[in-house]
Amino acid sequence: MSNQFRLNAQERKIVGLAALGGMLEFYDFIIYGMFSVYFAHQFFPSNNQLLSIIESYVVFVLGYLSRPIGGMLFSHIGDEHGRKKVLVITIILMGISSLGIGLLPTYQQIGVIAPIGLVVFRLLQGLALGGELPSTYVYISESMPNKRGSGFGITMVGVNSGLLLGSLINQLLNFAFTPAELTSYGWRIPFILGGVICLISYKIRQTLHETAAFQRIEDKPEFPLGFLFKHNLPQMIAGIATTAIMSGLVVVAIIFMPTYLHNILKVENRTISLIMTFAMLSNVLMIYILGKVANTTSPYIILRNLLIACVILIPFSYWLISLQFYAAGTIILATLEGAAAMIIPYLVTCLFPAKIRLTGVAMCYNIGFTIFGGMAPIIISSGIKADYGIYATPLIYMFVIIIVCAIGLGYAKRHSHQAI
Repeated sequence: MSNQFRLNAQERKIVGLAALGGMLEFYDFIIYGMFSVYFAHQFFPSNNQLLSIIESYVVFVLGYLSRPIGGMLFSHIGDEHGRKKVLVITIILMGISSLGIGLLPTYQQIGVIAPIGLVVFRLLQGLALGGELPSTYVYISESMPNKRGSGFGITMVGVNSGLLLGSLINQLLNFAFTPAELTSYGWRIPFILGGVICLISYKIRQTLHETAAFQRIEDKPEFPLGFLFKHNLPQMIAGIATTAIMSGLVVVAIIFMPTYLHNILKVENRTISLIMTFAMLSNVLMIYILGKVANTTSPYIILRNLLIACVILIPFSYWLISLQFYAAGTIILATLEGAAAMIIPYLVTCLFPAKIRLTGVAMCYNIGFTIFGGMAPIIISSGIKADYGIYATPLIYMFVIIIVCAIGLGYAKRHSHQAI
């Protein structure tokens, strides 16, 4: 890497602290999808296992639906009072909600209060993540505007390592406990662990400093969201559409994949844990490599090439999975997700001026994830249940995502605040 893109000591501290906090919050959010296969029937009892899974993923969607609300709330705070304040509040909120899920009694123990409690804590998780990740993206973008490739590369390695951490915990628990033990109580461990770590690590966030870009803002709008809709609606539409590829891939390739492999393709949980660990290693490696590339290559070119790769490699992945090469297919999908996870935050932060940047990024990210990511498990599970095909259903869904993102990319090229 050229010396001009090397991070100095202060920048390494900023990236390290942002990455660590993002990793913990993302871990807390995604373990619901990873472990719902073990506890779905305990909160939504049913004679049909697939129906229980679908019902549990309705709660999964609620977490996504609350993210735009969290984005609106915390982005207003962030654009008015600073990015750091949001980063401190959200990690505490995520820790409380994750701990609450881990300690929540089941339907058999407390009746209907159990699923209600699960919904409440999942909504709180969504609120927290709705403010957390957009704030992290904006914080990195504003802290090192000339080194955003390196900054986003390392930060997103940290954030997506939350997925890797979840995969490793999943694997360890599958080796340490029997399926019956995991279903009985073992699934609670990752929630409790994540909650405790989050509540401890909020102190780390308190050492961060406010960005210079925020401190230079002189004409803050009184109502950033209203200003966004009035003056930057084209940028927001472009950002929502381009976010589709990131949100679709992270759910299809990582969050929903364990459930898809186990309940639909009947792969053993221990095998799935091993597959997901290697998939996440390839994921974070791709993020790191692409971060270096992004220092000298525009985000537009990178995303355009990624979409071309998706058109070729996603069908190839599901063909491999249909031949029972589960690891190979999953690793390819996870690698594509790594590329999307690195470049989409970079691109979206370019779309808006500093005075409403956090509001714009939060709305794009959270609405995009709610529409294209949050609905994915239900759409795919329901499509498979309706006999549309166990391989064709996710493939068709991802092709729709690719088309939406391609349209959004062209729109972003014309309307971005900064050149992409």
